[in-house]
Amino acid sequence: MSHPSPPAAALTRDAAVRLRRVSRWARAFSYAAGLLMFFGLIWLWTDPEALASHARSAIGLANAPIAPSPRGYWAAFALAWVPAAFFILAMLRLGNLFRAFGEGRVLVDENATRLAQVGWLLAGFGAVTPVVRAAQSLALTFDNPGGQRQIAIMLDPGIFAALAAGATLIAFGLVLREAIRLSDENQSFV
Repeated sequence: MSHPSPPAAALTRDAAVRLRRVSRWARAFSYAAGLLMFFGLIWLWTDPEALASHARSAIGLANAPIAPSPRGYWAAFALAWVPAAFFILAMLRLGNLFRAFGEGRVLVDENATRLAQVGWLLAGFGAVTPVVRAAQSLALTFDNPGGQRQIAIMLDPGIFAALAAGATLIAFGLVLREAIRLSDENQSFV
């Protein structure tokens, strides 16, 4: 027994409503991730216990005393904003991309560019994080007595995940741009 199909206009209207709803949630999650990075970074650097734990685990200062001088603290804190800025900008761009999707602008060249930009920002986040952590290990220990200064180089799965996600989004943005170009070419023949 076959059911009559709803008219194409109803499907298009339903699809647009679903797209707006999903895009709204995705945009909210993107902005929330950026806000969590911002406020999480402030919390981390204002809580001495959390900072000490972070310095030992993520920065790699396992054996060094964690009692940075004021200049070491502020230098390391300032450095922390470099990868955070990459991540926050990526989430803002991603939120803008989902806004465009929700407005019905899906297969347009701007979105391919935005997607690649998000990829480059995530790749940048993954690339600068280990460099910043190494510099932070120096900053947090450069006023320690001789023999207690350290430089630590830490690589963790999160760095590789950010690099892989970035590369994937860059590639997807390039493929999307080519697909849009081909679609435009095909429509011009019709």
